[in-house]
Amino acid sequence: MGNQQFKLTVCFERRPDGGLRAWSDQFPELVLSHSNIDGVLDDVPAALSVILSHRFNAKVNVVPLRDVREVLEDKGVIAPKGFVPAQREYVANCA
Repeated sequence: MGNQQFKLTVCFERRPDGGLRAWSDQFPELVLSHSNIDGVLDDVPAALSVILSHRFNAKVNVVPLRDVREVLEDKGVIAPKGFVPAQREYVANCA
């Protein structure tokens, strides 16, 4: 394979429970989903490295072009790290 580089595209989607789902149309083998956002973000490069190393029968290292968490925060896909949702108050009436 030599010393080649190419760009991969991974899609991210917020889950209803606040977690994150990741997949790639280029690599259907890549499907990650978990309630732990940072766990998914950390697993993407490792999973792609395994998939591509197997596909090309060579050691492939995958690194993000930009800080993925920062991009997803900027786009509003995920809340900023350390974000605590606003509290909500409720009233209960006993009949």
